[in-house]
Parts: sequence; C-alpha cells; structure tokens
Amino acid sequence: LERSALKGSKILLIDPEGEKIPNKTWCYWAEKPLEIHADYEKIVSWKKLSLSHNGLSFNKELGNLSYYHISSHEFYQGIHQLIQDSENITIIKDEVMQLHEASSSVEVQCKSGISYTASKLFDSRLDLNPSYTEGTLKQIFLGWKVKFSGNVFDPSAVTLMDINPNTSDLFSFFYILPYSASEALVEFTAYSKVGIEEAELAKSLQDYLTSLSAIHSYEITFEEKGIIPMSTQLPVGSTTAGIIPIGTRAGWTKASTGYTFHRIQENCEQLIFSLTNNQLITPTFRQMPRYKFYDNILLNIAHKWPEKLSGVFFELFKTSPPSQVLKFLNEKTSFFEELQLLSKLKFSIFLKSLWSYASR
Repeated sequence: LERSALKGSKILLIDPEGEKIPNKTWCYWAEKPLEIHADYEKIVSWKKLSLSHNGLSFNKELGNLSYYHISSHEFYQGIHQLIQDSENITIIKDEVMQLHEASSSVEVQCKSGISYTASKLFDSRLDLNPSYTEGTLKQIFLGWKVKFSGNVFDPSAVTLMDINPNTSDLFSFFYILPYSASEALVEFTAYSKVGIEEAELAKSLQDYLTSLSAIHSYEITFEEKGIIPMSTQLPVGSTTAGIIPIGTRAGWTKASTGYTFHRIQENCEQLIFSLTNNQLITPTFRQMPRYKFYDNILLNIAHKWPEKLSGVFFELFKTSPPSQVLKFLNEKTSFFEELQLLSKLKFSIFLKSLWSYASR
C-alpha cells in the first residue's frame, strides 16, 4: 500500500503479538529478489540444490533461478522502520473478536473492548478449529541455526531434502540452509496426521547433526518451529466488498509443499493493482483446478503410502532441471511442460493414487 498510489492511506494493524518479532525463516525461488526483499543490503541466496535419498545424492544448478532466504528479524525490522517513518500507519496489540460488515464499512470489535471502523479489512487470522484440522496431514518442523567448531557444510548448495530412510510410516527429511562452511539452519520436517512431541523432533535433529560431524562441536544460536496444515480442503475466508482474506486464510499456502511467502507477495501486488484501479477483487485468487488435482495426488500418496513419497520428490528433481520443477511447484508451467515433467516419473504409485483418488 505504501509503495502504491494509495500511499498515505490511514492503516491500522491489529496483532495479538503487537510488535513482537517471531522466529521464522522464509524462502522462495525467483529470477530476481522480490520487491519487498530488494532493499536489503545483503541478500542471502544460492544457485544450487542438493537432494539425498537411500544413499544417492546429487547437486544441480538452478539455471536462471536463485533460492532466496529471508530472516523474519530482518524483514520485520525493515517493516517496522517503514511504519515508524509513516504517520499514517499504527500498530496496536490486541485480538480481533468479531467483525460486522455494513454497506460501506466494516466494524472490528477487539478483546480490549475497543471497536474500530474501516472501509477495507484484510483478514489473515487462521481458523484452527479442531473440526477442520483433525485428521489433516500436517507439516511439522523444528529448525536450529547451528555453528560448528569446524567446516561441515557445502555453502554453495541448499539441501532441499536429505530424506530419512523409511524407518516409520511417516515421510520425513532434513533441510539445510548453509550460510558458511561451519554455520547453517538445519531443520527436521515430518508429514503427520497427529502431533509430534518437540522432544522427539529435537532428538532427530541431534542425531542428524552428530552424523554430519562426530569431531566438531556445535552451538545453537536460533530456533524455529511450526505446524503447517497440508490440505486442499481447508476452509477459505469469503471475499466481500469490505472484507478481503489474505495469506493462509485465503488459501495462499501451497498444499503439497507448505511454501507461502512468494505467493503472498504476488497476490498482494495483484490485490493492490485491483484496489488502485477500482477493479473487483477476485475471490482469494483461486488455484487452477489441475494444480489442485496434482496437490491431491501427492497428498493422497502422503496419506496412504508415505514411504513412496520420498521416491516421488527425488525422481522429480533427478529427471528434470530443478528450474522446471520449481516452476511447476510455483504453478507457473503450461500443461505441455507438466506432461514433460511427469512423463519421466515412475507411474505405478501415481496410478495407484489416481485409482483411489480423494480430495485431501
């Protein structure tokens, strides 16, 4: 909004955390940094991806793409500086309890008892009602930024997946963002329909870090954790004249991977373009049906045959250029490009999933 023709509009940001900065790491792939990222003095990125599975591994160049990293602390510090420099933006620490929409305005009632009125409301609140999320596949992760006493990592490549041997009925893998040969963010990720105790996640991380180097000690300098619902069936907030859902509430999280940041930026740009040109807001930027179909095929495999999912991801990146696979995961490919990608894979598990197809 502040970088558009609507600059100077009176904006109120209501957040139960106030100005507290969460511990989060966001990543995306693109030909160049997103506009919201381009102002950074130092942009962390990589030009190679690495995958490992059952003793096999490969590093591949990303071609015209880079894999970009954003720290929530750097991101929020930049946003808060923008807010401090803008007299028209206010942040309050409060919780929204109810919304009431009239013909030309929206009333917001907060937990503090104070109400506010706006002409447009952008709603990113998550509805985590257990009736929606029970039985839903979840991406559960715990990550540590670690600094080893010696060189352990290859700083030229992101390890997108170091896939665990099939020792359980869960699909799980390790993810490494190397900042140097001795420092990296290392995450353990599992796809599960039930919760996993943090102690269990931490034990998996500890064992993995020991396997990376038995001779170098390490210290933990940062921790992040989270749970991302993975489903094409989660309820999506309704778009009205005054209330516009955004973020995961609007269905902007990729169901089969959990990636959200890049899509949020793209959709926000479209949203601002519509607002500045007095165009009708398209309802939540609906996913094209065939991409929803692909997501459901992968989620179906994850639900019923999680031990097969590792081979699907490994083969996908092994048989095609990573730039094409990432384009596919960003839902930017043509149908012909998708046929080229998928025709190189082993079809048995896809046919099995198709035979018992279900929306997930």
